[in-house]
Amino acid sequence: MLLAGCSQGAVKVSPPAPTGSVAEQCAHLGNLLPQRIESLRPRVISPRSPLVHAWGNPAVVLTCGVVKPAGYSAATAQLADVNGVSWFEQQQGNQVVWTTLRPAESGPTVNVQLVVPTHYQAQGAFLVDFAQPLKTALP
Repeated sequence: MLLAGCSQGAVKVSPPAPTGSVAEQCAHLGNLLPQRIESLRPRVISPRSPLVHAWGNPAVVLTCGVVKPAGYSAATAQLADVNGVSWFEQQQGNQVVWTTLRPAESGPTVNVQLVVPTHYQAQGAFLVDFAQPLKTALP
């Protein structure tokens, strides 16, 4: 995902293009997300997409409907469990990419990615903020 932000403008993103039930479930998740995460306020994203949400500066960005991350293997992945949601962590330069792969009862897996700049020290708090919306929208 391309991600950039400036202090006054919109956060630039490259939204994914899921279809069918994945797009529907992602839209449902978007309706359940918190207005703020920790003390961070929402940010405008560009282009606008119901699949991408951002908070704070530097921006913390949640994207629903992403592809399975490179390097992820269900057999060998080290996952962090936070309030019943398992996250796959990847360090990518000055950001940490957290991905949860939510298997659907019927249909494809819904993958949700949270990109957090390393500027934020206590990243686990962000994962806690998203646990309940994820478990509700993507049980």
